Amino acid sequence: MSAHDPGKIEKFREQLRHEWTSAETIAAWKKWHARLAEFTGGVTRSLLETAQLRPGMNVLDLASGVGDPVLSEAVAVAPDGHVTATDLNPAMLAFIEEQARQRKITNINFREASAEVLPFPDASFDALTCRFGIMFFPDLNKSLRECLRVLKPKSRATFVAWGRREQPFFACTGGILMKHIELPKPDPEAPNIAMFGEPNRMRTALESAGFAEAREEMRTMEGRWRGSVDEYWEQFSEVAAPFRVILEKLGSESKSRAINEIKSALRKFQRGSEVVMPLEIVIGSGVRGSGKARP
Repeated sequence: MSAHDPGKIEKFREQLRHEWTSAETIAAWKKWHARLAEFTGGVTRSLLETAQLRPGMNVLDLASGVGDPVLSEAVAVAPDGHVTATDLNPAMLAFIEEQARQRKITNINFREASAEVLPFPDASFDALTCRFGIMFFPDLNKSLRECLRVLKPKSRATFVAWGRREQPFFACTGGILMKHIELPKPDPEAPNIAMFGEPNRMRTALESAGFAEAREEMRTMEGRWRGSVDEYWEQFSEVAAPFRVILEKLGSESKSRAINEIKSALRKFQRGSEVVMPLEIVIGSGVRGSGKARP
């Protein structure tokens, strides 16, 4: 989104907070987090591999949600390294803290923070990660410049976003919902869940913010939902905040038709007692050069 349109940016900030910090969203993510962590486990492993984390590192994770990839990162940098988990939602951070206690993980710090204004000094971190958060940065360039600022020279930032909207993960659920409701045409500059499915968009964004060695890679991995189609849909309808808003706008007849169509599409991916679906993601990374970060 253009930094020259503060009105639009502020409007998206409000929408983001409304969708992702509501009590319903928090409850849904807590309810399904273990199953979702397993379903997207390959995504977390790919992020860790690209981030090149090592014991002793000081890592910052943005939009940490309910604990992916923070809990895995804490293990990767132990015993002497630390991870700082950040999120707009303090209730999400409290949930990660609870999980860390249960697993006896003690090297995670927690800070409520927006990517646009990170409450850390310059050159504080050896690595920065963000899993499925970059698509929702209201002011993308400002946020990426902040990421650059808090990294130490020659340190790497790694971002994971969803790929193309046409992939089954979207097409079988949100894509079908969108056909059943008339929505205003989306602003092409506005952040959206599949914005980095456009080739080179993430790499270009990283370069524009001042990252060196910026690159992106599209990967497809297998997501295995250990449960029925009905259960998968129940999870999606509770967890997917932007699409839950659409679902609530449908009349009862339209909603029933849409849900039947969605479940029919999902059954194509049913393998015995599991739903096995290809997940297309984009992994982008860039390095802070040895000079001073841009203001």
